[in-house]
Amino acid sequence: MRLSTWAVTKPKQALLGFVLLLFALGFSAARFGGDFIDSFELPDTESATATELLSETAAAGEASGATARIVWSPDSGSAVDPEVVVAIEPTLEEIAALESVTCVTSPYGETYGDGCEAPPVPDLSQVPPEQAQVFQAAIEATTEATSPISPDGTVAYATATLDLQGDALPADQAIAFLDAVEAADEIDGLTVGASGAVLGFAEAEPPALGEAVGVTVALIILLIAFGSAIAAGLPIVTALFGLAGGLSLVVITANFLDVATFGPTLAAMIGLGVGIDYALFITNRYRQSIMAGHAPRSAALEAVRTSGRAVAFAATAVIIALMGLLVLGISFFYGLAISAAATVLMMALSALWLLPALLSLLG
Repeated sequence: MRLSTWAVTKPKQALLGFVLLLFALGFSAARFGGDFIDSFELPDTESATATELLSETAAAGEASGATARIVWSPDSGSAVDPEVVVAIEPTLEEIAALESVTCVTSPYGETYGDGCEAPPVPDLSQVPPEQAQVFQAAIEATTEATSPISPDGTVAYATATLDLQGDALPADQAIAFLDAVEAADEIDGLTVGASGAVLGFAEAEPPALGEAVGVTVALIILLIAFGSAIAAGLPIVTALFGLAGGLSLVVITANFLDVATFGPTLAAMIGLGVGIDYALFITNRYRQSIMAGHAPRSAALEAVRTSGRAVAFAATAVIIALMGLLVLGISFFYGLAISAAATVLMMALSALWLLPALLSLLG
């Protein structure tokens, strides 16, 4: 553990080196960072074959999630009443004006947007009269069954056709879509909602709040266990600095491999878990040596020679396990595996480099 020994014997140089490493990673992430994606392919699978078949049908938009619905129902009366039509039309026009919306088809026969196309009309002129009647009856039955207005007239919906980017709707567009729906829902006497898988980004809660709560709870537990703010804060501080470097590596990885938008969240969850654990191993061993009467620097050296080796072994085992995802042969997992492994590596470096230097300085 030469790195840890050097950090203990020359803590100021070690701290400076670690800070420079973080700056280098941050600069590289800003300069060479890539974009995260949410689409991937599983070639030669049944699901991929089914998706290809669905894309060739007339309802390809709805099957692939390229549409969203705006649904409304009046508290009293019918969804086709003139006052309901007047109340909902501004919302449909607002949604149609969004950059990612190509067309909004109203249940009242109106369309909004520049990308609207007339629905296909089957040509029955070349069909024998008897068969034409059967086809016409089937078309009428299908139209009635798929009508955007419920049989009792109390519920109606409009369909928004979307222009997706990489099979995903930009988060700001999804939020704007839902904001328009929520504004319409505040109209007296009218209940309005929206549905569609592509709106999931706007409905998802940001992960930062959950991570902050987790770190706070960990800090409280460590305060109770150690009875000292410095001893309790060191594992948290070490993990956060390591996480900063790890997330920078995740952004850099996205420039070379496909990394999903939840990649940073996954890396943060794994990183905080192992990072606090690794730092706690060393801090607890250091505390035991101090209580046994050893000098601070000697206690730090003993901690990195014992618990430090356990941390190095544990981090290596986790990295090997994560890299095992590469064996699956699914390219979507490559970026996630390497991103998470890089974050674990940074957490281990933080525990074996930054933490010993802090222990040596703070005593």
